[in-house]
Amino acid sequence: MLMAGVDVGFGFTKASDGESCVLFKSIVGEAQPRALNDEFFSGQSLAGSHLTVDGRSYFIGELAESESRVRQFTLDQAQMVANQFRLLALAGLTRVVPSRVPLNVITGLPVGYYMEFKDRLSETLMGEHELIVHEGGERKDVTLTVNRVKVIPQPYGSLVDYLFRGDGTLLRQDVARQKIGIIDIGFKTTDFTVCRELRHSERGSRTTETGMAKAFQFIAETLREMSGVNVEIYRLYDAVREGSIKVRGAEYDIAKVKEEVFSRLAAAVVSDMERIWVDDWDLDMVLLAGGGGESLYEYIKPMVRGEIALLETQDDPRLANVVGYVKYGRYFFDGSPGNVDATEG
Repeated sequence: MLMAGVDVGFGFTKASDGESCVLFKSIVGEAQPRALNDEFFSGQSLAGSHLTVDGRSYFIGELAESESRVRQFTLDQAQMVANQFRLLALAGLTRVVPSRVPLNVITGLPVGYYMEFKDRLSETLMGEHELIVHEGGERKDVTLTVNRVKVIPQPYGSLVDYLFRGDGTLLRQDVARQKIGIIDIGFKTTDFTVCRELRHSERGSRTTETGMAKAFQFIAETLREMSGVNVEIYRLYDAVREGSIKVRGAEYDIAKVKEEVFSRLAAAVVSDMERIWVDDWDLDMVLLAGGGGESLYEYIKPMVRGEIALLETQDDPRLANVVGYVKYGRYFFDGSPGNVDATEG
């Protein structure tokens, strides 16, 4: 049975079949007629898709950011599940799995939203999905056939990626016997999870709103004061990474404000960690994961006593959860579920 993972985050959507991965911004937009479909210059296309689903046509990802007049981007979990999750998940899956081949799908939710939304995610993805993929001026009918869905708390994707091989067998057996705290810093939320000998600890698991979006919103406000232009936070990724941005031809240096706000955000994450894990003083190690984990690692590390490691198993740390989902699927569906199956979904 074909296995696929899909990780629909507030910032980016990721999908993988274990061999290839795709990553694009979690933006949905109305499809616009395009008079010119030819590529006049060679180069990479936008990271996104043009899909027709249930009779409506959508631009997804960077294509929506660039071309759509009406765009949907949310930091609300209920809105994401109700309006965008299916479209973003299907857009990712069409890029990594073939049409009309039965597959099992593993996906995830932040810890704090897991019990509330896990059944709805399963229902959303189960069954046959008929859609049209538009690419290069041509259209292709695609059928995605999802036999089974497993929903797990998002941080377990990173943990499984760290502990398991690609075929779903355990790689780091000594670490698996330890008590590990995982901090998964996403765009809107940060997930805290404690796992001891591959068993989930409810006491040490929590979701906070201390995600990277707080830093981006502060930077956007500063840019508005400097330039007079409201820059959408989902258009700041490259600027934050590079430390500068051009607005209407003028270049603005945001390196200093980035350093200030990242330092403050890291301190907030550590403060949350100490509060949530006040009774978990016997952790063997802390594993920092997610795209936000990479961004804040150098700020967080000096503030934490004990062993802290950054999950660096992928070229892009934002892919750790979805790669871990596929590994977990190979363990759960193809193997023999055991202690790692800490939650049901």
